[in-house]
Amino acid sequence: MKGALLLLLFFNFALPDLNTCRDMLDHAVDDKAQALKFYKRLKVVDDGEQPVMVGFRAMSEFLMCKHLLNPFSRLSHFNKGKALLERAVKEDEGNVELLFFRLCTQTNVPAVLNYNSNIEGDKQALISYLLKHNQKVQPDPVLYKRIKTYLLMNKYCSVAEKAKIKML
Repeated sequence: MKGALLLLLFFNFALPDLNTCRDMLDHAVDDKAQALKFYKRLKVVDDGEQPVMVGFRAMSEFLMCKHLLNPFSRLSHFNKGKALLERAVKEDEGNVELLFFRLCTQTNVPAVLNYNSNIEGDKQALISYLLKHNQKVQPDPVLYKRIKTYLLMNKYCSVAEKAKIKML
């Protein structure tokens, strides 16, 4: 009986896999209930986890900002998300998923928050990633498609950059 309870608790608190996190993130963008579910599922992630999982936790914090009304709560979640994401990027600087998270965040937060200093560098790193993995066996085809789709709709990409990306 004890063993079954411990097993149940283990699986209840186990972190979702990468594709599940991506799916949860996508659904949480426009759905407050899904954002709360995503946040609750990832708030157990601590600094000892893989940087990409810390990045997903950061995104859950950012999404809570979008769905809350209280400005103090929103700012608190924003600051937590920013600290988590910057720490994850610092720990794994070459992780394109983390750069993608940061670009998505920095291109969507209000300018008054002054969180926009990495837009150009992250955009260029993501374009380089797309170019490098074009027509090769991609290490992560889902991430490749997500990045490509986002850059094509991003107002920070020039017409020439978008034309180059479309050709990939």
